[in-house]
Amino acid sequence: MNKRTVSIEEIIENKKYIKIFDDEIKKIREIPKMPKCEFIHIGATSTTNVIGEKIVDILVVVENLHEITTFDEKRLNNISYHRIAHNGIKGVIKYARLTDYFSMSYDVILYVVQRGTEIHNDFLKLKKVFEKEELKAEYNEFKLINKEYTFKDYSNKKLEFINKMLKKVEIDD
Repeated sequence: MNKRTVSIEEIIENKKYIKIFDDEIKKIREIPKMPKCEFIHIGATSTTNVIGEKIVDILVVVENLHEITTFDEKRLNNISYHRIAHNGIKGVIKYARLTDYFSMSYDVILYVVQRGTEIHNDFLKLKKVFEKEELKAEYNEFKLINKEYTFKDYSNKKLEFINKMLKKVEIDD
């Protein structure tokens, strides 16, 4: 089995990612008995002039944990989403639209969280990183320095970096 690799590139323009975001949330909303939820485009593809993976990250916000359990895996499987590991993020159910099953490569990730929780607020704070040029530059530098790591090592370093960035956003607010 091939291992997933990290493919980091400059994202200068994001219109195609906005279209993917819009198309995916439309498909999700059409799932029968889908709970009411909010969809927020997050991550590198939600902005421009950043360095990142060309993966559309979608924050799916539900009102309570019971609604999270209604994100039935079978119904999401029918539109090509599969539940993936939590990667140490408590309070998040994570699904990916796989592009290659053997390498576990994907092009869209759904992060399902409950509104008002600490993890929900952290995702919203992290989105602010892209609004501040000095934090955006630090983000880009991190991506360039760490792009050669294996996916597992990169993921560990990314989690550490995100926690550092969250503290900076809190201080700056």
